[in-house]
Amino acid sequence: MGDPFRVAVIPTRDRHDMLDDCINSVISQVDRIIVLDNLSNPPIDPEPWHGKIIVVSVPIDPPNISALWNVGLLHADFASGRTDARGLTVFDDAWDIAVLNSDVVVPPGWIDTLSAAMRSTTAVLAYPDQHGGQRQILHTRAEPIDLRQRITGFAFMLRGEHGLRFDEDLAWWFGDDSADWTAREQGGALLVPGIPVEHRAPNISTNERPELVAQTGRDRETFQQKWGRTPW
Repeated sequence: MGDPFRVAVIPTRDRHDMLDDCINSVISQVDRIIVLDNLSNPPIDPEPWHGKIIVVSVPIDPPNISALWNVGLLHADFASGRTDARGLTVFDDAWDIAVLNSDVVVPPGWIDTLSAAMRSTTAVLAYPDQHGGQRQILHTRAEPIDLRQRITGFAFMLRGEHGLRFDEDLAWWFGDDSADWTAREQGGALLVPGIPVEHRAPNISTNERPELVAQTGRDRETFQQKWGRTPW
């Protein structure tokens, strides 16, 4: 049995140069890339990558990152389908969805390593250890953990066929944590050592927009109401 079909989902706004670097780091590792263009000026042009990229315009402002991710997951699911001899769409038994911020650069072999690790366990979500850990850890309880082991919301992978989706009530922060905690209860969230990514501009978008700073506080309250506690 070959590798699963692989899709990268990348939301972006006005980070053209960093997006180029992100795409170039991952394009040889996946079968398709879905770029979610959230009001970039100028709009993102898929042409340089010769048909391997689909750009989906999602003009919502202020942005809702969970909604953007969900649009990307929907397109990723459809990308994994193929047309059979009857003209019907048939989906593979398994497909990987890598979710990346546009300011991320992934190392060679990142997709293969993360997928193999995830699929060697019951995990439905996997992410890299950014703090030099030496062992793989499968988290299976929805509770706070050592923050060095917490989901890297800027770069992670989902088991596509599982169908996990993001809570759009968490518009800017904590959507990744909520998905992480949900994944733990549905098979596990896996921390994978040895494959850190380069994260080039953390929190820049939040700090530049007061409405997003305010939204983070509301998201924290929403997470607290949903889960009865917060991740930190």
